[in-house]
Amino acid sequence: MSDKVVQIQGDAESDQAFVSSRANASEPPPGRGAEAKENSPEGSTKSYVISDPQFMRQLANLRDLCEFIRREGIRIDADKAKLLVFGEVGRLRQASGAEKGREATDEEWTFVETRTQELHGLLDEGCRRGFYIRKSEWLLIWVPFLLISAAAGSLIAAFSQPTWVSYCYIVWLMVLGALGSVAYVTMNALALQNDITFDLGNKKLLIIRLFLGAIFGLILALPFGFKQFAEFAKQFELDETGMATSDTTTVAAGAAMLLMPFVFGFSTTVVLTIINRLVDAVGVVFGKPPPVRPT
Repeated sequence: MSDKVVQIQGDAESDQAFVSSRANASEPPPGRGAEAKENSPEGSTKSYVISDPQFMRQLANLRDLCEFIRREGIRIDADKAKLLVFGEVGRLRQASGAEKGREATDEEWTFVETRTQELHGLLDEGCRRGFYIRKSEWLLIWVPFLLISAAAGSLIAAFSQPTWVSYCYIVWLMVLGALGSVAYVTMNALALQNDITFDLGNKKLLIIRLFLGAIFGLILALPFGFKQFAEFAKQFELDETGMATSDTTTVAAGAAMLLMPFVFGFSTTVVLTIINRLVDAVGVVFGKPPPVRPT
């Protein structure tokens, strides 16, 4: 009888130990709870949200570069095809609204920077120009549209409000100078001209070149074309018969003066030549001997 009681107690203890072991097995081991939560769908979504806008701009540029290579059908070696695969980095996205994200890791920064350099090395000069044009479409499409609208608006305001002619003339000079800069950048981007000395993909340098054209057009053309501009604006006025009071001879004579700011914005060579001549002339006035030019 006592042996039977001992056996029953032993069976109960073994069953309790079995249930306890099953319960412990269903719980994650110590230190694994955070990892398991991170590997859950919700945790993984949060881990791919980045709060660094500079890193995301670099990553967006890398994605555009890969898309350009695929769309243009650029041939690359088989061992270089892996450069178009991002892996986990391709799942990163920018934090939006009140969403909290994390900073990009050093490994992710290294991946984006080295991958961008390696892909740029696969492009020849023509492909690079094509990529830069795609990245700078805001300058080649929208900026000229806005500048042309501003030039047309200055002409309309000049003949509709004669008292505004001086202000409209200043706007005209700056707009045409900026349009000359846009034309210069576009000619180099399309490989019709090859004398640009800065990176077409650098937006800050493009903006500086745009402002330089506007400044050159304003300063160098300001003393010369005001009379021609006022007369040109009057050509849009209608006479008593409803016809435009245009004089072809007068318009042709003032065309060179009106287009001068565009030339100054387009060609830095012309601007530098004019500035050097002005410096030499001022030096002669103050007693400096004129420079000897080679014949």
